[in-house]
Amino acid sequence: MKNLFVVIFVMFGFLAFSQGENKTDAKGQKQGEWKKYHKNGMLRYVGNFKNNKPIGEFKYYYESGSVQAKMSHKGTTSYSIIFYETGEVKATGKYMSQKKDSTWTYYDLDGFKTATEYYTKGLKDKIWYVYFNTGQIAEEKEYSKDFEHGIWNQYYEDGKKKMEANHENGGLEGKAVYYNSEGIRSISGFYYHGLRNGVWLYFEDNGVKIKKKEKYKNGKRIDANKDENIEDTYKKEPINEDFLKPENFTSPR
Repeated sequence: MKNLFVVIFVMFGFLAFSQGENKTDAKGQKQGEWKKYHKNGMLRYVGNFKNNKPIGEFKYYYESGSVQAKMSHKGTTSYSIIFYETGEVKATGKYMSQKKDSTWTYYDLDGFKTATEYYTKGLKDKIWYVYFNTGQIAEEKEYSKDFEHGIWNQYYEDGKKKMEANHENGGLEGKAVYYNSEGIRSISGFYYHGLRNGVWLYFEDNGVKIKKKEKYKNGKRIDANKDENIEDTYKKEPINEDFLKPENFTSPR
């Protein structure tokens, strides 16, 4: 009778483990299928673990129930596809050891590529691009070890250059030139550690004749006309960065 009780107990335990989800082994490591839910009761994600590490495909969901992301785990590499709530692809990329790595590409709701980013072990690296929906480059900015470092150019939709400048370790440094919609020089000057420094020139529409001069020191205007209230003819319009970056879909814990 005692032996029969032991056999029944072992079988019951095995069935309970095999039929359930969100299970851990004797060492506390996650094993098998795991599910988590939103506060409204809708499924948040589902996927499988082996020895506490995610394996295969994980699916994430919005509170509405539509798929938010798919992640395919292969060792320390995770390939990701992020979706808008309406089902269109928002972004693609990969993680290495739960950190963004290599190229990430972003799309708008119409499927046009809006931006590409590059990472090395989670750090921003190389040249990042923003695009118009025509495919023309709207902006290119260079990074190194997570800092803005190198070229920074902006363009009009017809391809003419709008602005060119440089960064060093996160701050604007050196000469910067701004152009009007015809691609003609409009403003030029220098930055030092992120601040305007030295003489800044404002040009007539022909890009040759100087219309105004300003002098700066450590970001403050110091020329004789420093108190004048003259509006610049050039206004730096922001690039349309209407793409949505995905949430940081690291491996669930």
